[in-house]
Amino acid sequence: MRQGLVILVATIALAAAASSASAHHSHPYFYDQCKSITIEGRIDSVVFKDPHSMIVLRTDDGTAYTVDWAGLRGLTNNGGLDAAKAALVFGARIVVTGNPIRDVAQIQAHFSNIKSVNPNTVDPRSIRRVGGDFSWALSPTPPTPPNCDR
Repeated sequence: MRQGLVILVATIALAAAASSASAHHSHPYFYDQCKSITIEGRIDSVVFKDPHSMIVLRTDDGTAYTVDWAGLRGLTNNGGLDAAKAALVFGARIVVTGNPIRDVAQIQAHFSNIKSVNPNTVDPRSIRRVGGDFSWALSPTPPTPPNCDR
């Protein structure tokens, strides 16, 4: 009986982890890697957490963007967490370049359970504080992903 319970719990945990990993590593399904946008504005809020940290950035015209950034563990392991916490504070002006989120229909083609998305969400390739000494960027990638029709 006990062995059966252990196997059941292990199976459920493995299925949950696999599902979570699949969603976590599916950025190309959520973000359009064939498009890049650059936004500049002031930070409304920052939450450092796993699996993704979130920055809310408000542009000069009042539009709010959510920046779906690296997780707490990744920032800690890369030694960037303390610098990010010091630089990315309320009111700081930053520039973010990244990939915009896809529309709901495109995402639902792969994840039918998604019902809505914030159309002002960005997966950052780089973040820079204006007039400050903080900058963060992913490793350079090819200029155009191979599956882009341009």
